[in-house]
Amino acid sequence: MKKIKLNELLHEGNEALLRQEYKDALRLFQSARQESPGDSTARKSHYRAATELALHQAGLTPFQRLQKGILVLSYHLIPPRQHTKRYKRVEQIWLLNPTCKRTTHILIQTAKQSGKIKFALQALQALSQAQPNETALMNQLLELAREYQNIPIEIEALEALTRLHPNNTELATALQTAKEKNQEATDPTITLKKQLEQTPHNVELRMQYLDTQLRTRQFDQAIAELTAYLSEQDAPQPRLEKRLFLAREHQINFKLAAAQDEHNIALIDQLRKQSDQLRIEQVQLQVTRSPNDLQLRFDYAKILYDCREWKEALTQFQHAIHHRKRRIRALIYSADIYQKLNQSDHAQEQLETALTELPNNTREKTEIENTLQQLQRG
Repeated sequence: MKKIKLNELLHEGNEALLRQEYKDALRLFQSARQESPGDSTARKSHYRAATELALHQAGLTPFQRLQKGILVLSYHLIPPRQHTKRYKRVEQIWLLNPTCKRTTHILIQTAKQSGKIKFALQALQALSQAQPNETALMNQLLELAREYQNIPIEIEALEALTRLHPNNTELATALQTAKEKNQEATDPTITLKKQLEQTPHNVELRMQYLDTQLRTRQFDQAIAELTAYLSEQDAPQPRLEKRLFLAREHQINFKLAAAQDEHNIALIDQLRKQSDQLRIEQVQLQVTRSPNDLQLRFDYAKILYDCREWKEALTQFQHAIHHRKRRIRALIYSADIYQKLNQSDHAQEQLETALTELPNNTREKTEIENTLQQLQRG
């Protein structure tokens, strides 16, 4: 409820600001800050409304002068060590006359002492946005943003100064540098990539770089860069190869989700085939490197079977038959494939071999006997 009320006040305040009803806007934004004292948007809007009002009225009214005098007196009565309290009082004074350079200077100094520099930056930002042609004000904002390493506001100030002084090459260069720094700060892949350039064979760092790319959906770039790196290596890199297959899988799944949202049946079928081929390719690489690993052969055969690659699956199951623990299941799968290939004699032969090697009263023996009966009848 509190958030809803805050949003209503901000909306009404912005509407009043657009209608140039600055007193109403100021009142609404004051209410918004009371509703949520720590809300940054409410504070910035309050500063902007106060600035616009000051720019569009001749000067302080007698009542505002009285207010300011009382506030200034109370400020001097606050002990110097109470920095936060002193800042709040200075802010109240500044809001009465935000275009006063001396009051703005005091606001900045008090903000520095109290750790409220972010608020002072927002105040200067409001002033500069209301007075976009004030070079001195923009320079002041730029200096403060640089001092406290606020890159977004630094960019804003430099963009404004560049518009005011389009032929100033130093400003253009500074703006480009600030944008690059901001990109590095907001995109962790840039920092990781620079680190990789220093230590290109750091596997952990390369995996971290790839994971960051995947989180930001830079699939094409991630796959291309890692593929290029692996192609240059003399020895296999199993961990990175596994990560590459993972990246390709993520890419397919992302495209598949989009295709499903669009009910694109043709594309869905195409992507599912790509997914199957990727699974085959991944295990095929392992089998090539470890041809005597019979468990791996069985796993490879099972994936081929699931993907309806009957002939290649059969070849791999014939290898897996020599695995002591997987022999019976490999024979059953082989028989099933022979059936699918309309080779019933070979299917029966595989099942009879399995039957002779199984003890009585097992689930697999019953399964084989039932299948044999169906074959003999058919």
